[in-house]
Amino acid sequence: MKPLDIINRILIASILFVACACDEPKGDNSDYDFNKETVKHESTRLPDSYRLATYNTHRCSPLSNVANYNNTARVISLIDPDVIALQELDNGTNRYAEDQLYELARRTNMYPLYLPCVTYAKGSYGIGILSKEEPVKTYTRELPGKEMRGMLLAEFKDFIFICTHLCVSSADNRSWSYDIINQYLSENYSRSKKPIFLAGDLNATSLPAVATDNWQTISSTSVTYFPTSRRIDYILSYKGNDVQSKVLQTMVPAFDEIDLTQVSDHFPVIVDISK
Repeated sequence: MKPLDIINRILIASILFVACACDEPKGDNSDYDFNKETVKHESTRLPDSYRLATYNTHRCSPLSNVANYNNTARVISLIDPDVIALQELDNGTNRYAEDQLYELARRTNMYPLYLPCVTYAKGSYGIGILSKEEPVKTYTRELPGKEMRGMLLAEFKDFIFICTHLCVSSADNRSWSYDIINQYLSENYSRSKKPIFLAGDLNATSLPAVATDNWQTISSTSVTYFPTSRRIDYILSYKGNDVQSKVLQTMVPAFDEIDLTQVSDHFPVIVDISK
């Protein structure tokens, strides 16, 4: 698929203010040395880095049944990710007739990759990836859940990126999902020289051993789901192929240009990785 015409891209020249997590690492972050100072960064990307992100979009409509694709796309454009994992996307439903990922791709000039997880209201409900580069390989797999879940893998020239949204109601289903993902990576990428990342709404404030034994949390400890002041959105780095990645900065951003609480019920999460 070719990138969408650049004239459709929302060009935003603005300043991004972010606060890096300043609390002590806890629980599943015990093996990661977070920057303990509270600092502010400009939106300018760090040199020789690539940016990963995850964002639960809440169907681009946190407050009503009217989706605002311009607002969600604006947030994505302000983040300026090389790749972003997105959750809670409708496609052709009675609730939202549009292909929501396509609407975001059209506004950000990024490649869309969609995985329908649930058949819903004559359409589907699922997860997606937007990326600046076209993936060289993709893979999808069902994951367990009361509502069916899934893993969406996109391999790029420099790294491998997996998007997911794990079961909200069952810790057993979440652990089983990690087992499935870990087994697939062990069988197919154990000798890969590319770093592997898992990003998404993991629906847990503390990750199980099956996750922490195989993954390192590299994203901010800040709140990501503001209705309950919890962190449930993560970016993880895979340990199984023994490829090290240098994290330059991680953040849950806030913008002067837009109130994120009016766009979704989650905040986006960003990690910058050294090339």
